[in-house]
Amino acid sequence: MDPLPVNKPEDRRCRRLTGGFLLIWIGAALLLTHWLDIGSVLVLLIGVGLLLWGTLIRRVGWIIPGGVLSGIGLGILIDQGPWNIPSLNHNGLFLLCFALGWFLICVLASLVTARILWWPLIPGGIMAIVGSLVLLTGDPRIWQDRADLLTASILILIGVGLILRGSRTRQG
Repeated sequence: MDPLPVNKPEDRRCRRLTGGFLLIWIGAALLLTHWLDIGSVLVLLIGVGLLLWGTLIRRVGWIIPGGVLSGIGLGILIDQGPWNIPSLNHNGLFLLCFALGWFLICVLASLVTARILWWPLIPGGIMAIVGSLVLLTGDPRIWQDRADLLTASILILIGVGLILRGSRTRQG
């Protein structure tokens, strides 16, 4: 059994700095909503703040929610922001923006650490494919059943691949 990790003073200092930064960032964003109409960019601001903080302190744990929130925030901004163009298919664009947030996790994590996180490409890839199909067809209901089948098939194939890869490493 591994011993419990020692709570080093540097770790406590980093946690305090992280907590303080997040409280200031979220508080400032909420405060600005009283004077400015930043409701459509609030989620994006919080996501970018998490991305910046995770990159500065070189922790992937902050980059992951930052990428997800930034993708969602960009989708909200395109859907409800000043560029709200009625003729665009907002469902497809939202999914593409959300996928971009997942891809951003891979890019920033590789800059912060020596390894690349591949797993965010799975949800990002699925969202990018479905978002592209919805954007091209114009009606999201047409692709709903097909997207469910595609998602299930991809998950099954990845699971089979992981099992086969795991059984080869034990034998070898």
